[in-house]
Amino acid sequence: MTIDHTTATAGPGNTDKLWTVSRQFEAVFANQMISAMRNTVMKDGYVPESHAEKIYQSILDLEHAERIAATDQLGLAKIIHEQLLRTQNGG
Repeated sequence: MTIDHTTATAGPGNTDKLWTVSRQFEAVFANQMISAMRNTVMKDGYVPESHAEKIYQSILDLEHAERIAATDQLGLAKIIHEQLLRTQNGG
């Protein structure tokens, strides 16, 4: 998940682009949180974890993070959006 820097520098009054950037940031945050949670789970060691499984889990984590951001489950995007609007409007 990468944040589109062209939308981050949108002109005044373009709240749709600010909302997109806010959701992208929430997805990045959620992905980091999910990855950290996954790292706390102890591996049993009976079945070795393959490289392909690690890749699959990281892609799955990213998908979960994007869905969390899209459904406003954390509410972080709203807070970020409000702050970006205040910053953009000079107040």
